[in-house]
Amino acid sequence: MIAITTRRLSREEFVNWMAEALVGNPTLPSDAGSQRAKPNDVTLAWPDFQANARPIICVPERQLQEFFAFVSTYSTNVRPFTAYFRVLPTELIESLENNRRVHGNEMQIARMVAGASLAEAWMAAARQSERPSHVLPLLQSSLSLLLGQTVLAGYDDQAFDWALNEWIAARGEGIEAVSKQNVGSSAVAWLHVHRATTALSRGALREFNGPIVEFIAAAVEARSIRPDMLRKLSTIAGVDLDLVKLLAASREERISRFNATIAQLKNRGEGGLKPEFLAGLMLAIAGNGSFEMLRSAREFEGWLDGAVVWFGICAALFDDSNVLVYANSAGRRVVRDILRRDDPFDLPRADIASTELRFMQGSKVDVGQFGVHGPRSIEVEILPNVVTRILSQETSQTERSPDERDILLRTMDEVSYLASRARRILTEGSERQGDIYRSRRPGRSK
Repeated sequence: MIAITTRRLSREEFVNWMAEALVGNPTLPSDAGSQRAKPNDVTLAWPDFQANARPIICVPERQLQEFFAFVSTYSTNVRPFTAYFRVLPTELIESLENNRRVHGNEMQIARMVAGASLAEAWMAAARQSERPSHVLPLLQSSLSLLLGQTVLAGYDDQAFDWALNEWIAARGEGIEAVSKQNVGSSAVAWLHVHRATTALSRGALREFNGPIVEFIAAAVEARSIRPDMLRKLSTIAGVDLDLVKLLAASREERISRFNATIAQLKNRGEGGLKPEFLAGLMLAIAGNGSFEMLRSAREFEGWLDGAVVWFGICAALFDDSNVLVYANSAGRRVVRDILRRDDPFDLPRADIASTELRFMQGSKVDVGQFGVHGPRSIEVEILPNVVTRILSQETSQTERSPDERDILLRTMDEVSYLASRARRILTEGSERQGDIYRSRRPGRSK
């Protein structure tokens, strides 16, 4: 956890502070004056006892667009503004304070992130019937990489939801109707990983006693998948499937059993979390963690979409997994990058933050020109140590029609509902009837 000091500044005080910060003078503000607080004040947040910290600028989420319009008039030579200053909603200050960076299991979680990202990117390319020549940018833009970083950084539930919704909003109409279920299923999978790592870091695994969460936590802690962990999944596998025996069977038997189980699930029309998890785990067992089995993931398309992400997560847990060397060692590069930790209270390294990108997408500014890796690719920071990449097909969009905005907002509501339902199942043990979709968040910038 981080002890954070906050200080409210009037707009005039903030402009003076910003001018000093831009020329390299001390960036911690002195005590604010005694004037009455105003609604458009700006809050600066920094860790206690860190004299060289660069404060994070915080304003209420509903005021983000107005704030960026304000600073653009005073910092015409500092654009994007968030390439030099971190800006977050004041609602996330508590998430920064509650941040618990994962310790001891970083490599194992990073491998899971790489595995899920590889699987997600492979399936996206398969839908377009092409083999990507540049794999790494696809991994960097994937939802699994984004949510995996959020888990690895140790953020709380509120920050997890924020990261998910910002990833969707940053892509705008790039979130097509056919991919909505993929987004929701991936979010639910990573929510389970999030709960497992949270329980491990707090030593409170008994609070989250779902079989999937317990399995993930045990495998992460042991850094391997062992037979005793699979026994606890009997309620998911059913009486006709012995996962322990499957793990010890020959490769041919494992593949045959996987094919038979998939056929049974399809005939019964089963879908949802448990079938997706079971299918992904069985495919990982069939190949003993080999990502060469991804070619069989086509069986999931259109009805068990989340199984692809579960395959990547589970396959990376095997001792003999080739997650680091698959696709010209793209997984090893991902692991290297996400294990690097930046100081949240230092200069940002991304091209732009999602908070400012949301504002610029509604203007005539070509956001792509700010990308340091080329004009059609930008690196977007959503939270400190949580970064995604927006590729050319997404950055080329400058305006959204009302219909596209409605689709985007409905997608965000649906995914938020899925995450909330999964969180409720984890904490309460069963799903309640009468759930309705959560309404759109107030004050959301369009």
